[in-house]
Amino acid sequence: MTPEASRELFDGEGGSRRGWSPTLTIRVVHIILWLLVISGPVAALLVATQVSSLRVRLDLLDIGTGVEMPPDTSGAEGFAELFIVAYLGAGEDSAEDLNSFLDSDSPKRVEGGSWSVARTTSLGAVQVAPGYYAVTVAAEVVAADADSEGQPVWVPVGTRFYSVGVAETDSGWAIVGLPSLMPAPVGASIPELLIDRRGGLDANPGLEEMLSRFLAAFVAGDGELARYTSPSSPIGPVQPPPFTGVEILEAGMVETSDGVTEVAVLVRATDGAGRAQVLEYGLVVEQRDGRWEVSHLLAVPPLASSETN
Repeated sequence: MTPEASRELFDGEGGSRRGWSPTLTIRVVHIILWLLVISGPVAALLVATQVSSLRVRLDLLDIGTGVEMPPDTSGAEGFAELFIVAYLGAGEDSAEDLNSFLDSDSPKRVEGGSWSVARTTSLGAVQVAPGYYAVTVAAEVVAADADSEGQPVWVPVGTRFYSVGVAETDSGWAIVGLPSLMPAPVGASIPELLIDRRGGLDANPGLEEMLSRFLAAFVAGDGELARYTSPSSPIGPVQPPPFTGVEILEAGMVETSDGVTEVAVLVRATDGAGRAQVLEYGLVVEQRDGRWEVSHLLAVPPLASSETN
């Protein structure tokens, strides 16, 4: 076969199998190289981001595990209250009533038939050792007395404050000994309220009248409450109505920094027998179509510090 014939045969076979041109091949190589160059920093950035996110999560875990949560003292406080009721009500012949609280080796000397409890409440507990708490219990104590005919009557003697030692054992709570009578806790200073009740509502015509009608419908069932509340307000009346009349004694208002109008109202509510209570309400009010409406009933009057914060 001649060189020309072999070249023609080769060219004929190659014509049916097209290959990439040198120029296209060079461009593809350039693209691949650029992809490798670009993907390096991108991959590094992704890895760094994931590492940073993991580090933040670990830091948060360290913070969460490093914060020591206060112990739950509700069980110790409740047990101390029950003990004070049993202790003051127990007599010389009923000391066994304290068996559920005191260890068998603990002293159980009680003077019976003289004291009882109208109501108790815990003022808090302090952990003095792991699983051992000092609980302060306030008790409204009544004492046994005799009337003119010699019949026993119970006479209130005031609120007394007891300190009770409560230990948590494997089998439950236990009272470690008899209670101590303590002085009343020191009273705290009252925080300043945001709204001055003596400020009045004269600068907003119609507001005091609306509030009077709202409160009459709210606690006395006088009128439809929905007439004095915003359409989206969740407020419902007190049922059944405990009072028959309401009188506003003092009222004041303030506009907060975010444009909300809050009102404080002191009222005298009277029932059908003429018995009265003085109550205080905190309300959020707004104007719609020229008339005042109550949009929210506040659980407590707002403090001045809540506005400054």
